[in-house]
Order: sequence, then structure tokens, then C-alpha cells
Amino acid sequence: SFIVVMAELAPKEGAEDKIIPLAEALVEETLKEEGNIDYKFLKSVKDGTFMFVEQWESVEALSKHMASPHFQLFSKESADLAEGMGIKVLGAEEVNLYE
Repeated sequence: SFIVVMAELAPKEGAEDKIIPLAEALVEETLKEEGNIDYKFLKSVKDGTFMFVEQWESVEALSKHMASPHFQLFSKESADLAEGMGIKVLGAEEVNLYE
């Protein structure tokens, strides 16, 4: 089992170009973290919102990430650039559909 995080961020008008490099830096550092399985930054083709899709080995690893300097920096620098952010944290198990 593992933890999945889906964090949706709606950029303010004109803020997309500022958020993207901040997010890219966050992804680069986060992928180095112990306990991180995967960390993606995506843009919706439907409405232009951004989404982080994350996989973590444990809640402890996720908690360390949220306290990390690079996460804190992203949170601070993106706060004024976003309309809002919604976060879902889920427990998950891998399922093989082809067995």
C-alpha cells in the first residue's frame, strides 16, 4: 500500500508562466526525497488548472515533504499566484487488472 496525493491548483489570470518554473523546481527536488515513489505536475487541457499527482511510501514521508524547504518555498511563492488549491490524500493499493 502507498499514499496518493492529488493537489489541484487554479492559477490567477496571467500567473501560469510564473507558477510553472516554481513547480518544476519543486518536482526536481521532491523526486530526490526518501519515500517518494512518483511526483508529477500536470496541466488540464479542459480548464488550465494544474495538478500535482504524488505517490509516497508512507504518511511520514509525505509529512517530511510538506516540511521540506523546497515545499515551503513553493507554498510561499505560489500563494499569491493561485485562486485556490484543493488537496486529496488517499491510501492506495496497486491492482493488477491483467492477471
